[in-house]
Amino acid sequence: MGTSVFAKLRTSCLLVLGTALVVFLIGRPPASARGPALNDWQTLYGGISASSDVAQCAVCHATDPGDASWNQYGWDIFLVHGTPGCETWEAAILCVENNQSVSDVPGTYTYLDEIEASTQPGWTAADVNTVYTNSADLFDQPPFAGLEPYDPAGMGGAGGMGGAGGMGGAGGDCPGEFTIPPEQFGEGTILVKPGQSIQEAIDRAAEGTVITVEVGVYEEPCNPTNGLNITKSGIHLIGQSTPWEEATPEQRVIIGSTGDQRNGIVIVPPEVPAEAQPKGAEVERTDCMGCHTDMGPPFPLRPDVPKIIPKATDAWLNDIVVQGITVQGFMNNGLFAEHVDGFVFSDVESIDNLNYGIFPVLSANGVIRDSYSTGSTLDSGLWVETSENVDVINNLIENSVNGIEVSNSDDILVMDNEVRDSTVGAAILLLPDIYDNRDSAKRINLQNNWLHDNNKPNTARPGSILAEIPSGIGILYVGVDDSDASGNLVENNDFVGIGVVDYCIPFLGTDFACTVDPTITPEFLADAQAENNRVADNNLVNNGTNIEPGNPFASFAGDLVLLTVDDHGNCFENNEFTTSFSFIGSFPPCPDDPGTGGAGGAGGMGGAGGDSGTGGTDGSNGGGGCAVGGDAPFRPSTAWLALCCALALSRRRRLRRR
Repeated sequence: MGTSVFAKLRTSCLLVLGTALVVFLIGRPPASARGPALNDWQTLYGGISASSDVAQCAVCHATDPGDASWNQYGWDIFLVHGTPGCETWEAAILCVENNQSVSDVPGTYTYLDEIEASTQPGWTAADVNTVYTNSADLFDQPPFAGLEPYDPAGMGGAGGMGGAGGMGGAGGDCPGEFTIPPEQFGEGTILVKPGQSIQEAIDRAAEGTVITVEVGVYEEPCNPTNGLNITKSGIHLIGQSTPWEEATPEQRVIIGSTGDQRNGIVIVPPEVPAEAQPKGAEVERTDCMGCHTDMGPPFPLRPDVPKIIPKATDAWLNDIVVQGITVQGFMNNGLFAEHVDGFVFSDVESIDNLNYGIFPVLSANGVIRDSYSTGSTLDSGLWVETSENVDVINNLIENSVNGIEVSNSDDILVMDNEVRDSTVGAAILLLPDIYDNRDSAKRINLQNNWLHDNNKPNTARPGSILAEIPSGIGILYVGVDDSDASGNLVENNDFVGIGVVDYCIPFLGTDFACTVDPTITPEFLADAQAENNRVADNNLVNNGTNIEPGNPFASFAGDLVLLTVDDHGNCFENNEFTTSFSFIGSFPPCPDDPGTGGAGGAGGMGGAGGDSGTGGTDGSNGGGGCAVGGDAPFRPSTAWLALCCALALSRRRRLRRR
């Protein structure tokens, strides 16, 4: 039987995709550092532990050789490696000596206890081990065979960290009496001074209280997971700090980690919905580790905790202000807020909080302004997730993977920010794993921002979707609709200046491909195209000019990049740029009448923190000034084949001003 012309064409196109899209936007770091890490481990412990006789890759990994899976011990080492004080593998190993596996009975063996007892750290004898892989966290796993003896899950031994469950000595240090004297309480006010407890003030405050904190360093040891917990409406936490851009550390209110605390400030309603409670137990809303095994993405739940989608009808907090506060050195998140309606985070500093710096989720009608975030080396310096009507204004974000991330959110204004020295300046996304929580990413407008020199190597967690993104990107819109990017200065980003991308394209050939990712539903696929976005009046300078040698996708780079299977109503006008790449061979111009949601509509969003209804309506009417044509249907595989040929035949265009 002969081969049809279409079949030959299909084969040619697949070859193009096989050599192009499989690794486009892929920059995953090596999954294992077993050579130097294992050598350092044996150097440290070979003289005190008989376990070194059989200690190979499986001391840290779940397979031997362990290319893409970790036990709890290896995962903890990986998370702290490269952080202050834990820069080398040897230092990272020492940094986790007093940690304890989440699979163990709380208050039993630390890793050092296990090593000194000549058992294998990170492995428990029972089938209760947690294994971390590229695609999922696996619970209730057996230990790796052949490394006996194992820790018998707390059946005796050295006894952990004094009642704190191995959490770095946080237990036993909580004040047993009040530290704030009566004269520091006023009508609706509380003053906190150095040596006193901010958490005490929060606990004793009525709703609507202004808590003022004098300059100093505060460690709050009462909770082994979180530095501060705010579970009441109307709390205004105000530090008497010099503004961060003018201050020395001695002029700031600093919330510091006691050691292994995971979150700095947690702002959540007090109740856990009954249907989300662990089976057979009740937890407080602030007991993060009572429900999760890790406070880093994807925030895996313990096996006895139902996966319940948060609802708008769940409890909310209102009128929260955090101002003049530095949050520093927490393992996961700096400032986290969930289900908060009406918030202001102003002059907040997030320093070296590894996952997320400033992180509102499932919240509304807020402002993040005049703040600074650095050192979120596993994820995003500032992330607005599953929220609506939030303004992100006049912040500086640097030295993170994503500088600013906005995902599955509507009516977000990102204006007058500077993002530098990160992997991606601004990642504006529609994501499948949180699509059930919020199934929309519309009217996310970026205006008058400066995004430059975002070429930091990608240090996201291996196996995460973020690890698939290379460095060198200024602004990346993925699967987002009805949004406006205008008036931005985007320069010196090595790979892409501004990119507008359909979701399924960049992840072909990865664990997150639309054909294999189990979190992707038909509803998400129908919404995964980037539609009706307007890119106008931006100045793009020297982007896409320093691609890593040997990268076969240098032709995808440029100041402007459009990777969509059709124009989808996206439009471009009055951008200053030199290089570009378009999947469809051109950049569609914007209509003469930009509609009520164009540049003027985005200005209406400026009051989202206050008059959110006006901003939302204005953006909805005009769709970012580019709402032209009907909804683009999801394209079947034959359309993708035709498109890949367009890719093979297209060429890099050098243009000046459209």
